Amino acid sequence: MEHVLVVSRQELEERLPGQVWVTQDLDSLRQFILDRHYFLPREQAEYDTTAKQIIPYVLLRQKNRWFLLRRLKKQTEARLHEKLSLGVGGHINPTEEEAADPLEAGLMRELREEVEVESIRSLTCLGLINENSGGVSDYHTALVYLLEAEGTVSVRETEKMEGAWVTAQELRSCFDSLETWSQIAANAVIFDPSV
Repeated sequence: MEHVLVVSRQELEERLPGQVWVTQDLDSLRQFILDRHYFLPREQAEYDTTAKQIIPYVLLRQKNRWFLLRRLKKQTEARLHEKLSLGVGGHINPTEEEAADPLEAGLMRELREEVEVESIRSLTCLGLINENSGGVSDYHTALVYLLEAEGTVSVRETEKMEGAWVTAQELRSCFDSLETWSQIAANAVIFDPSV
């Protein structure tokens, strides 16, 4: 049975400014997660309103292009089938607990499972998404990272996903097909000229 990293929803949301996209005090939010997390069976966590699962969510960029994924029907999370996603990521498991930074250890494991990146130039935590409008987001919070990739990037789990590089303009044309977190990240990171 898979166990996943969670924090108290109440304690997390007390630290947030009530916004969906949060960039203030990221270091202290990450430290809170590292200090106060615990693990629940995934079946319980998926519908437990007192906990929030923390998901590293990695946007891959190469120069002015973004790696866009289509989630296929064999993917685990049925609520995301056929959605387009800018984020690679997933749950953090107890196996990452011994790492110096369990959040980044879980991020790197999920990244290696889902895509092959020839070379990573940089990895930066950009923000946190805490969106509670229904469905998957009610039980998950995303720590959003930007990975600057060099060389080839390809999907490993080809039965679960397919991927391609797109420009910001191409993303705008398929915006309505993006999963909610990808819409939030695109507006905050890609369409915002200051990033």
